[in-house]
Amino acid sequence: MVNPTDLETQLLAFLKREVFSAQLDVTADTDLVAAGFDSLSLVRLLVFIEKNHGLWIPESEITPETLQSVRTLAARVAALLNGQ
Repeated sequence: MVNPTDLETQLLAFLKREVFSAQLDVTADTDLVAAGFDSLSLVRLLVFIEKNHGLWIPESEITPETLQSVRTLAARVAALLNGQ
């Protein structure tokens, strides 16, 4: 069972390290798109999730609601990983 909070921590660390500028204060509640999250960022994140959790997120799950923040993204990915 994947814990959404643990996944949130992993995703946030990845985004801070690999996607967003170090000068940008990204939190679990930051609006990802407003912070500059784009299609290339999405692909990088999807590959990270697949490599680390063995899950390729279906296109139908990639919605504005899912990508609203790291928290909403982690909750959806955890639900998928937990078979929900």
